[in-house]
Amino acid sequence: MVIATLGAVVADYRVRMALAPARVAEMAGITEAQYRALELGTAWPGGAAVQAVIDALKIPHTRRLHFQPADSSLDRYLSQILHGYDIPALIVDSEWRTVEANCYAQRLLPGSATPGWSLPRWILHSNEARERLANWQQVAQCVADLVREELGAGLDNPELRDLDRAASRYCSGPDSGSDPHDADSAGHLLTWRTDTGPFPATACLISVPTGRPDLRQVTLIPRGTQPGHPLLDAKRSQPWDGPLLIDLLNCGVCGLLLTGGGTPATYHCATGCLPAFPADALESRVAQEVVPRVFGPDECRQLAVAQESLTADGFDMTLNVPVTAKHALDQWSRSMTDTQRRGILTSAVRSVTMYGSSDCGDWRRSALRYAWRDFI
Repeated sequence: MVIATLGAVVADYRVRMALAPARVAEMAGITEAQYRALELGTAWPGGAAVQAVIDALKIPHTRRLHFQPADSSLDRYLSQILHGYDIPALIVDSEWRTVEANCYAQRLLPGSATPGWSLPRWILHSNEARERLANWQQVAQCVADLVREELGAGLDNPELRDLDRAASRYCSGPDSGSDPHDADSAGHLLTWRTDTGPFPATACLISVPTGRPDLRQVTLIPRGTQPGHPLLDAKRSQPWDGPLLIDLLNCGVCGLLLTGGGTPATYHCATGCLPAFPADALESRVAQEVVPRVFGPDECRQLAVAQESLTADGFDMTLNVPVTAKHALDQWSRSMTDTQRRGILTSAVRSVTMYGSSDCGDWRRSALRYAWRDFI
């Protein structure tokens, strides 16, 4: 049995009472932004605010028993999941201080196992972070956006205020051009300096552990780089053979990467948080969002010029570059290879996080949150 998240239960009781989010917030004596953060699972508004919402919605005590109290220690299940990863992962509290870190996180970030250690504080305050991160300025800007969004949601506490003051010294203002919503779905790419060879990169995925909306799980997923455009480089790339969204698709409930395969092919969460999703239909749905972003008017013109140059140099193009986004979508469904499709996805998307719908039987209503990368 999958126990619903606190946000899902709150939303269910609000709908039963036919109340708008603003009305629930008024009844609980909190801001609407705080209430929405709780229901959507994007931030933790504090134990007092949560208790006020639960009381306002008259959620029965039998339902409350399913929720872990805020600030309680990790249960054995969550701890086993954390230490079962073969990549760096840590659990942090509402102030982004470490609750528990696995051995891979401790190797990558030696101080991460220290009680009270904070990844945003390390990024903003530590000279070590500036030395180790080749893209420190961009990462610091993402941290600033994340902190400002939580403060904007009414999640005011001394640690967040201090981080915001630190961010203001190094980062531009909220109109700097970054998308603050990327922070919710784990949209950061950390590029680590090395003594030799290319810089390795990890995508920072931020998710909410099952049953613990007061916590966040930070997972650092190794990512490769794919220079150039996938349509132009596909012939020189290794052929892709596998589900297109593998290692890009995350469960919005437990934070695990969704696995793919089977006959018929599906994507599913190993812990059963979400139902299985048909692979073809889900990949097509993602393509409807990704392809128009990649093949805008300017990008199509640039590709046309590049194709002319390659053709003049004797390079045999297996697929003509599209002239419009609509043309690109048609090519996606009719003539692109899986190698080209996969290249487009990895060039444009850092991760796609999938959240369950209120109607668990209808996967089409599940929400998708995209963390975009700057397309090269």
